[in-house]
Amino acid sequence: MTFRRAVLCFGLLFLMTCASQPRRVTDTSCGVATEAPQLAIYFVVDRDCDADWIVGMFQQDDPAGLESRARSMGIDQQLAKRIRAEGNFYDAKKLALAIVDAQFEKYNTDINAARSEFQSQWRELIGPFSKVVVDVTQSDWVHPNYFCVVSSIHPGISDWFGNRVGIRFDSGSEFKRRILAHELALSDVFQLLRKRHDIAEISDWQVWAFSEITAVLILDDPRLKPFWPDFLRAGEYFSHSNYPQLSGLEAQLKAIYDDRSSYSDYQERAVLILRDFHQTHQ
Repeated sequence: MTFRRAVLCFGLLFLMTCASQPRRVTDTSCGVATEAPQLAIYFVVDRDCDADWIVGMFQQDDPAGLESRARSMGIDQQLAKRIRAEGNFYDAKKLALAIVDAQFEKYNTDINAARSEFQSQWRELIGPFSKVVVDVTQSDWVHPNYFCVVSSIHPGISDWFGNRVGIRFDSGSEFKRRILAHELALSDVFQLLRKRHDIAEISDWQVWAFSEITAVLILDDPRLKPFWPDFLRAGEYFSHSNYPQLSGLEAQLKAIYDDRSSYSDYQERAVLILRDFHQTHQ
C-alpha cells in the first residue's frame, strides 16, 4: 500500500493543521490552560477543525482504509466516498460540516461539558506525563503549547508538524487520559525525528510507524501506568489496534528502545530498521 501523508485515529498522525480560512470556532477563547512547567494544553471546541479533519482523512490514503475510518466515526460509507471523490475542497468541506453540525445539534451540551472534564482529568496527569516525555526523549517539547480539540466525531487524531490534537467528547475517562497522552507523545516524537532526518532520508510513513510505536513505549513507563491500569502492556498493544501490520516492527523497536544508551541512539538505530521495513511493506 502507498501512504500519502496519512492521518490517524487511535494514534496515526494527522498531516494538516486546520485550514487557514474563516473558521466557526464554537469556543473562541482558549480558556485556562492545563499546564505543567514544560507543557500547556488548551482544550477547545472547533467545528471547522472537525470538518477539515474529516476531509483530510477521507481524501488521503491510510492503513485502516476509508470504510474502517467511516465506521469508527459513525459516518455512512457512501457519504465518505462522496467526500473522497469530491475534487473541490470547499464542496467536500460542506459535506463534512453537515456531519459535524448534526453532531453538535445532538450533543452540543455534552461536547462542552467534556471540555471541562478533560481539563479536570489532566490537572493531575500533565505534570508526570510531561516529565516522562522530556526525560525519555532527552529534549524539551517541540511545541510547549498544544491545543486539544474536544471533537464531536474523531476518536483520536494528531498533527505531524504542528501543535493540534483531537479526542472525541464521549470517550471514557481512562481513554481521555491514555489516548490523548498517546496523541501528544506521538506528535512530539514525530517532530523530533523529523528534525534529524528530512523526507529525502526517511518517508513520512516511516516516521509515522516509528512514532506510533514509540508513543506506546513511552506510555508504558512505570511512572505513568497508574493513570491507565486497564490498558495492555506495550508488547501486546498492537495486536489489538487498528495497525496489526506494525506488530513485527514494534517488537524490533522495543528491543532497541529497552537497550538504548540514549534517545538519539534509539532514533538512529530505529531509522536503519525502518528503511528495511518500508521496502518490504509498500
